[in-house]
Amino acid sequence: MKKITLEQLKPGMVTAEDIYAMNGQQLLVPKGTTLTELKLQLLHVFSIRSVWIDDEIPDSAENAGDTYFGSHVPDFISKLPDKVREARTQEIKEYKEAYSEGLNYFQVAVNNLVEKNTDLNVDTILNQTVSLLDTKGRYSSILEMLIYMKEYDSSIYAHCINTSLLCNMLAHWLDYSEEDCHLAAACGLFHDVGQLTVPDEIVQKPGPLTPQEREIINTHPEKGYELLKEFGVNETVRLSALMHHEKCDGSGYPRQLKDEQIDPFAKLVTICNIYDAMTSDRPYRKAMTPFAVLEHFEMVGLSKFDARAILTFLENTANTYLNCPVRLSNQKIGYVVFINRSRLGRPIVQCGDEFIDLSKQKDIMITEMLPVV
Repeated sequence: MKKITLEQLKPGMVTAEDIYAMNGQQLLVPKGTTLTELKLQLLHVFSIRSVWIDDEIPDSAENAGDTYFGSHVPDFISKLPDKVREARTQEIKEYKEAYSEGLNYFQVAVNNLVEKNTDLNVDTILNQTVSLLDTKGRYSSILEMLIYMKEYDSSIYAHCINTSLLCNMLAHWLDYSEEDCHLAAACGLFHDVGQLTVPDEIVQKPGPLTPQEREIINTHPEKGYELLKEFGVNETVRLSALMHHEKCDGSGYPRQLKDEQIDPFAKLVTICNIYDAMTSDRPYRKAMTPFAVLEHFEMVGLSKFDARAILTFLENTANTYLNCPVRLSNQKIGYVVFINRSRLGRPIVQCGDEFIDLSKQKDIMITEMLPVV
């Protein structure tokens, strides 16, 4: 790789390292990004003086032009080489197949546990889920893949698998040991088994729950704990089932526990459980976008969650969607080019040659994450 000035940069060059704003904290362009005219404009906006790039320029460099988004399909997608699009489509297809296999296995195993009291082999079930983490070490891509999986399934079984994947990813972000990352995945996978003891007519009710129905559904953490205890499941996994609705400020349930009273792994599950639930369709509402959920976390108050875990989750999640194509509430289509650290749920979006700072334009929001295939 070599370091060159901004004036020497040309479309098609590939960044050899992450490029940050002058404060050293805001990620502008990730490593491995093929620069376009608009990316170069962004670097000019933030007064970046020099950039490390790969020595080899890809064959597609001469085609790397403006990435303006049309009314339906982002233009840069049509400019991707056919092989790139085909590889991307194949990657998603293969992941869906693996996801489907893991989902079916988990559903059968858990249903047998609840309905037939069969033995629960936690390691075997967990290994099926952990195999979905094999994304060549790119844990951030799990978030992206889960967007595609949302269209595939929104059942309680899928929610448990998604939460498991998110917990494992968050544990890696927090620099947990491999053993603890594995344990975090197990906690996420079995956190909601108590929901399967609640009548479907309550879980799937499209309207508001009555006080009596709310009381019934609020018993699922304790039921999940007892069910897992009966089969001798690891105590940390059981506590995550019991405590995944507790909040550090004591506003959660079923026992209104506070901070140090809550198991550390349960604190991870709480964050990942909320994120997946809110980004999924439910009988009573449509799924929210990841940025809307990040904004929700910021609005409800970070004091409800473990400080290090929630800040790590929010910042890494927001950075994952940098350069992601999105649709705005004003129907403009663009892509996320800058993350506002003080308002992670309100990034800067570029639509053609216009930069829209959502932290200032509060009447505009991201309404849809668009796939890049």
